[in-house]
Order: sequence, then C-alpha cells, then structure tokens
Amino acid sequence: MSSLTLLPVLNMAVSETSSDSPDGSPNCETATASQPRKPIPRKGHTKSRRGCFNCKRRRIKCNEKHPECQHCNKAGLQCEYPANIIQTLQRSHSPASPQGAVNLRSTPALFTLADMRLFHHFLITAYPHLPVGADKIWITVIPSFAHNYEYLIHSILALAASHLDAVSTAHVAEEAISHRLLALKSLNEALSVPPKSRCERDARMAAALALAFQSSHLQDGLFEFLTMVRGCNLIAGDDAAMNADSAFNVGGVPSVTLAFREDCHLQTMKDRLAASQLNAVDPDDLNAAATSLRAVELLNLSDWERRFWEILVKTVDNAYNKPVEAYTTFVLLYNTPSRWTHDEFQSFIDPNNSVAQILLAHFIAIQAILTPILVMERVGFQGVDAPTSVLGWIEGIYKNVPPHLRAYVQWCREVSRYPFMRFLGQRQQLEYYE
Repeated sequence: MSSLTLLPVLNMAVSETSSDSPDGSPNCETATASQPRKPIPRKGHTKSRRGCFNCKRRRIKCNEKHPECQHCNKAGLQCEYPANIIQTLQRSHSPASPQGAVNLRSTPALFTLADMRLFHHFLITAYPHLPVGADKIWITVIPSFAHNYEYLIHSILALAASHLDAVSTAHVAEEAISHRLLALKSLNEALSVPPKSRCERDARMAAALALAFQSSHLQDGLFEFLTMVRGCNLIAGDDAAMNADSAFNVGGVPSVTLAFREDCHLQTMKDRLAASQLNAVDPDDLNAAATSLRAVELLNLSDWERRFWEILVKTVDNAYNKPVEAYTTFVLLYNTPSRWTHDEFQSFIDPNNSVAQILLAHFIAIQAILTPILVMERVGFQGVDAPTSVLGWIEGIYKNVPPHLRAYVQWCREVSRYPFMRFLGQRQQLEYYE
C-alpha cells in the first residue's frame, strides 16, 4: 500500500529565543571582581521556524507572511511553505467551532490522529462487504490510491466513523457527518466531468459505495441511501468502469455492488445459495408480506411504481422455495430505480409521495425477512457488521404518511420490531459467518 498522507496536528513552537538566561539578561553569577567589565548582553532575536523554502535555501530571515513573504515578493520568486507550516497557521486562525474544523479538513492532506484511527478502523472492520468475496479490494487496492482523491478518503473516513459510533462508545457521529459533507461536495464536483483514468473511475465507485453504506447508519438516511445506490448504478453502467483493469473486476468477472447490476456477482451468489440448505425464509413472514402487498395493489400506482410493486411480489413468491430466483429478483429492486428518469426517481424519494413511501416500507421489510438468503453475501467476510438504522426508517415512513394510509404500513412496522434472531431463521443455531 502506498504511503497515505495522514498528518497529525503539529504543535510547533512559534519562535525560539536565544539568550544567556531565561529572561534574556546576562548571567551575573559568573562575574567576579577580576572582571570589571560585564559582558555585553546579546540582543535577543527570534529564529524563523516557519519560513518559506526560498528563504531557508538562501539562509535569510523570512518574515513568514502568507501567502507570499516579503523576500519572495521582492525577488519575484514563487513563495512556498512546508505543508505542516500551512496547517499550523490555519489551525491557529481557525475558529474553535465544529464548522471551523470541517472547513479545515477540506484542505488536502490535513488529517488528524483521530482520522488515522478512523482509517485503521475502516481497514480492519468497517469496509463494505461488497463486492462479494472481494475484501482485498477494500483493504489493499482502494487504500493504495485513496489519498489521491479527496472525495474517496473522506467517504472512507465517514463510513468508518459511523461504523465505529455504532459498535462503540467513541461518540464520533459528528466526525462522520463532517467527513460525509466534505465527501459529497467533492464527489459532486468530480462527477461534473468524465473520469480521466481507471483509478479515478474506481475512486468514484468506491466513494459512492462507501457513502451508500454509511447512509444505512443514519436515522434519516433513507433518501440519501437511495440516491447513492442510484449513483453506484449509474457509475457501474458506464462500460468503461467495467474494464478488465478496474479494481472492481474480480477474477475476470465484474462484480461491482450488491445488486447494482444483474450480471455482476449473481453467479457467485447463485452458487452459494444452490449449495446451501439453510436459506429458507419463514413462510409465515412471506404470507404476511404477500397479504400486505395485495392491499397495496389497490392504491393508485403510477406505471413505474407498479413495476416496483411487481418485483416485490415476485421476490416474495420466489422466496417460498426458490432462493436463487428470490435473490435474482431482489437484485432488481436495487437496479430498477436507476433506469427511471430523473423526475420519476425524484418522485420516488419524495417524502410527500405516500404511495412510494409505502412501497419503500415494504422494500425494507421484505429485505429484512430475506435475511436467511441475503446473509450468504457475507460468507467469508472478515469485517464486522454494525447495527444500522434501516429498519428504523419504517417508523419514520409510518409517521410521515397520512393517518388514513398508515394501515398499509402496519405489517412493515411489525417487522421493524422483530428481534434480529427472528430474521436468521434456520441459521440462528449456526455461526453468522461460515
């Protein structure tokens, strides 16, 4: 892995006084009667510890003026300071507020020891479990060039902070949001132009995927999650992103994300599900899901909403005894919204669109009861799963829809209150990872 520039905060001395005594006065204890003349005290002066490169090279005193010192200005030279000097100066002039810290981090290569801790946490436990069976991508390949892309390194730190906050008492939720905001700003700017290289394509994909995973930890992250999933689909839909030299091309078979493309890692999942006898979904949960979906059909669905509803129904039907087909159709629930027009997608994530809200509640609940199937994605995964806020999104939907429509979300709400072990079905007697 290449060296990652994560610089700790440097507390540098502003100046150093050279004198014969601490207060700059001569040391009188050594004077004797045989020495009638007292030594002339040297004039105190300050050594420049924060001078620019040119002044250091010319061995002259720099007045340390930013962005251009007096000597460089006079000589017509390009004035440059060491990165740690710029960092110290900016910190000394930054307001002691969360906003000040966020603005500071937007400067390239300025990361604290706390950020280094988050980066380590990401490498050890917090990286995404997708693509399936490709941990190496996240712990070796992506980190090797993450420092070159501000949106990627901030996305990694954002996910790590949310994950750490969920599994510990570190209380780094504020850091998670700060890094997320910086990542989104930088990523949006990057996406305004085509990528210039394979690394840049992969960096964009990795950032979008990390931000999607982080969204699952946010209490109000549903719509951001859907937006980032759509972004992953759009990036993956670029044929160039699927070239053989992509970091997300595993073993010659493209495997970008969970269900973002049907032709990616489905074969791996089909093999796993076909070989496993422990992926049966609770039939009572499936019966309840089917009943609830039949009621939703009576609502005024648009064409694209009906297509999403049909995929939900087909997924439930397949889950009774065809886990491979159930997973294949479930994949479409992630992929289909990326094919909608911008207006259709915006309507889908609009909190005021009650029909779409009800469909999303069913999507979340059905994903939960499919845990015996979906858990197969994590076979061999070396990271650590953290509690998410995904099921909590159902309660937010329930409260958001008009009272006369809340009955359509009631089953979903019940699922959101199930104990986690209920979802594991036959697997609950086994280790979570095989």
